[in-house]
Amino acid sequence: MTTATATPTIHVRAVATTPLYGATCDRCPSWAGKVTDDRDAHMWDVRMHAATHPDPNAGAPWTPGSVAPRPATRGHEIGEVPIYRVICDECPRYAGGGGTDRDRVTAYAELHRNVHTAYQRMRAESFSSQAIAAHRAAVQADPGRWAHRTW
Repeated sequence: MTTATATPTIHVRAVATTPLYGATCDRCPSWAGKVTDDRDAHMWDVRMHAATHPDPNAGAPWTPGSVAPRPATRGHEIGEVPIYRVICDECPRYAGGGGTDRDRVTAYAELHRNVHTAYQRMRAESFSSQAIAAHRAAVQADPGRWAHRTW
């Protein structure tokens, strides 16, 4: 990481999207499943609510050619949520911390900015042991990682 500028160009950018899941129940019109971007938690929520209703078709034989009974509790995609990531123009091999919470990712950007500040301090103090320790602590606090060359 070589930086000569006083203010590095670090920003938060939407890099992808992830589905947002919701659920409905025909037997409980007032129930709305928890809206989440976690598919496993969504499926668990749907199954837990479906377990509260005994299935009227349980054990009934299905006759070929007839319409299969539709479950009362159903999950479905209701939209998309952006996935944000920290982008640093001065660190080309840096993979910044990311997630769907923009405020948290903005905090990750601030942590990466602290790495640049500690690096500038380390260079200004001629690599003193305190400055090196501060830089090492800033790097460890940054959730992003650098892809090192392997050749």
